[in-house]
Formats: sequence, C-alpha cells, structure tokens
Amino acid sequence: MSDTSNSDPFQPPVDPPEIRLLEHADFVGVTISEIMYGFTIILFFRCMRGLLWPRKHSGFPRNPSMALYTFVLFSLGTVFVAMNARNSELAYIDYRGFPGGPLAFTFSRYSTAIVVIPNAAFILANWLADGFLLFRCKVIWGDKYWVLILPVLMFLGSIAMGILTIFQSSRPNASLWSAVTVDFALPYFSLSASLNILFLPLLMSFRLHLHHRMTRKKGLGSAIPYASVGILVESSALYAVSSLLFIATYGANNGASALFLPILSQTQIIAPLLIISRVANQRAYGSSQFHGGAVVSSSQPRTLVDTIPDTLEGNANREKVQASHV
Repeated sequence: MSDTSNSDPFQPPVDPPEIRLLEHADFVGVTISEIMYGFTIILFFRCMRGLLWPRKHSGFPRNPSMALYTFVLFSLGTVFVAMNARNSELAYIDYRGFPGGPLAFTFSRYSTAIVVIPNAAFILANWLADGFLLFRCKVIWGDKYWVLILPVLMFLGSIAMGILTIFQSSRPNASLWSAVTVDFALPYFSLSASLNILFLPLLMSFRLHLHHRMTRKKGLGSAIPYASVGILVESSALYAVSSLLFIATYGANNGASALFLPILSQTQIIAPLLIISRVANQRAYGSSQFHGGAVVSSSQPRTLVDTIPDTLEGNANREKVQASHV
C-alpha cells in the first residue's frame, strides 16, 4: 500500500518533521521581519527629521552624533533584511532542488559572506541597542553610577560571547544551531535577554514615578492610557519580550527559534528608534539632556515638570524639562 502522505507529485520528498518545521519557521520569520522593516524605515526618517531638523522655536539644537547612531543602526538592520532576503531567494528558488532542502542549502553556505555578514550585522545591532539602553539608564539615573555596575558587566560579557558566537558559527560545517556554536551562542543570547529584563525595572520604575508625580500635580487622569504606552516604549518592553521568546525557544532547541530570530533582528532596532523618536520630538523624559541641555519652549501641549528628582525618593534639584502627556 503506497504512502498517501507523499502522493502529490508536486510535493518534495518527505523530510523529517523537525526539518519541515524549521523551514516553515524560517520562511515565516523572514517574511515578518521584512514587514517590520517597513515600520523601521518610517521610524528612521522620523528620527532623522527630529534630530537634524528640529521644530522651529523648540529650543533644541541639532544632534548629529545621535543621528549618526540612528543611521548606523538602521543600516545594520537593512543589511540583515536585504541579505537574508537574498539568501532566501537562493535557497527557495535558485537552488530549491538542493539535497536536503532550503535549510540544508543555507547551512552549507553558513561560512560564506551571504550568511556571515547578516549574522554580524545582527550582533552589532544588538550591541548598539543594548548600549543605547545603558545610555538611557545613565540619563535617567544621573550620577547614581552604582545602578549601572551590573548592566555594564553583563553588556561587556555579551560583547565577548557575541564575538565567539560569530567566530564559531562562521567555521566550516558549523551554523548557529550546531552544538559547538550553541555552547557560545546560548550564553550570549542569555546575557542579552537578561540585560533587557534588567533594564525593564531600571527604566520603568523611574518613568512610573515621574508619571505619578505629574498626575498628582496636574490631575492628568485622562492621560493615563497614553502614559502607559509611553512607559512601555521607554522601558523597551518590546525588545525584552522578543529576546525572551527567542532565547526560550533557542535554549529548548525548538524550531520556533528560526521564527523569532529574524523578528528579533528588527525589534532590537525598532525599540531604540521608538525611544529616539519620542526624545527627538520632545515627548520623553531626558529630552533636554539628549539635545544638549536646552530647556524647551514650545507651543506643543505638554505637561511642565518643574524639577526631576535625582532619585526615586524625590531629591529634587535638577534642570527644568518639558514632558508630554504620553
């Protein structure tokens, strides 16, 4: 009796279920990352406009250094998406008859530029994203450097493990999912995910405290839903959740990790760009520090926070800044 599961002459030979799952996850993940890249483009131009061409009478000077950071981060995301798309084109179209299927073709070329370059772009973007969140912690917590000791150590550890991950995955007959690479990649992604989880309370607690002071002083009850969105954006919650989804599936050797990896490649860029966009358009705490200390004077509707406390306990004696309802 013939096997009806492969009776369709147009279907490829039956592959092991785990291989088929990886192929589906990889294809869907690449597609979703390309959709998210469209949002990245919009954010990029919004950030550049706010950084290089600030609104008239805003009181903010141009910020070419942060514009350069934004450009580099966006370029790394572009490299990853473009070369990933090209590799998918080769695997699923030009060499679709490769023995073992599209993933076997990709793994056979893992040490070539078409795979090494986007992987390196991913890790570089990851370092830049984590470094930016460290910068935000410094802006928010001021001279309380003890708060940054653990995040800085974890950040340096992720850089070291990231270098080893790129080296191991680029060796002949290796890949991101080969055993020798996982020994380095798992600690790298774990450090990065843990760092993002650590950033959540560091960034969110101060923002919650600030919002509480604003609502208590000005009675902004109607602004609470919008403030909640702002808190999630400025704490980079999107980045933290994406990191957790990937590391959980990657650590469990689950094929869904191939789905979340390309998605993470964009969320780790979108999250900093969302913060930069808010700050560049004077809609987030730290706008004055971000733009070099200028005090805002704008006709846009914002809530005036007379003083920002140096600590969460409320020692107030810092510069005047403007913050939005969000």
